[in-house]
Amino acid sequence: MVVETRFFRSDVHTVNGLSAYQLKNVNSTVLTSVSSTYQWWGIRVFIRHSDGSEEEVTTGTPVAVVLVTVPGWYNASWNCPSKSLNPTDAIVVRLYSAAVSAGPWVLAREWISEQLNASRLDSSMWKVYYNFDVVERVIDGTVVLYLFRHGSPTYNSRIEDFAYTPYVPIVLTRVYGNGLACAVG
Repeated sequence: MVVETRFFRSDVHTVNGLSAYQLKNVNSTVLTSVSSTYQWWGIRVFIRHSDGSEEEVTTGTPVAVVLVTVPGWYNASWNCPSKSLNPTDAIVVRLYSAAVSAGPWVLAREWISEQLNASRLDSSMWKVYYNFDVVERVIDGTVVLYLFRHGSPTYNSRIEDFAYTPYVPIVLTRVYGNGLACAVG
């Protein structure tokens, strides 16, 4: 089993037909952010197959939910269940915001890993770290913007304890009558 920290990077790539920000075990260096007038934030998690189809790992609503009130760091945990993977599968994490904890939830941003070359997404307690700034703008009254910041060494929003089992191909060995062995598969 591999246990990693996965960073919400600020650069984009395309995996299994989805162009999204990179979710990798090494962070990028350029800060970026996404804003919302909503102060509740959370993630949903999906397995994206090579044909572009998806299977949700979460249960239809955001998990690791935080309520943003002041600038700074927030964190929340989510118990990721064990799920079978194909070697070409990637993991998609979508960030949502909402005005109230019950929703409705609005998609803010999405990230996708590389093809993991894994056989299983392992059960583990993900700890999700979010960094926010809170900005007030006055235009016919006060509007508060909540900015989720990610992608730089200082604002390294991330998921800790992201666990998976690498794919190991099965190699069959055939032994011939003369004692010679040949690997098959």
